[in-house]
Amino acid sequence: MIGDHGGPNGQIFYANTEPQPRQGAGVSDTAPDSLAWFHTLVYGLFPYHFGMRDNGAEATAIYVTDYSSVAWELSPESMTMPAPTAPDTFADATALTYVAGSDARGGMGATLIPFSDGDDAAAFSRNYNGRTIGYDEIDRTLIAGIRRQ
Repeated sequence: MIGDHGGPNGQIFYANTEPQPRQGAGVSDTAPDSLAWFHTLVYGLFPYHFGMRDNGAEATAIYVTDYSSVAWELSPESMTMPAPTAPDTFADATALTYVAGSDARGGMGATLIPFSDGDDAAAFSRNYNGRTIGYDEIDRTLIAGIRRQ
């Protein structure tokens, strides 16, 4: 059993591809076969997606937690972001601004923090360190660097 897992979550839908194995809690028998669900972006979603893409899979949609759409608070003791999973807390991953290298943590450590409002991302970066980046800047090198933090 996996307990509470802080930080951003993500979902990927693939065209004509059934992700194997189907990923994460929340993937029920009635979920689309094309769905992969992740409780972490840096240790799950992006590495998985890079591998699927390398094998010819085409993502039709990628959704991640949008921290501009939720009320959140960081505890100085843990610095772990909350992990909301309601449908309205997700947004198109390709349209978001991310904060990389911040002091905030996900469920497995360092993470990317996504925001739909670029001003929210800039303010987060000022308050919790890190730098803002776009989706197109997320690659294996960036993910490997974050995982070493």
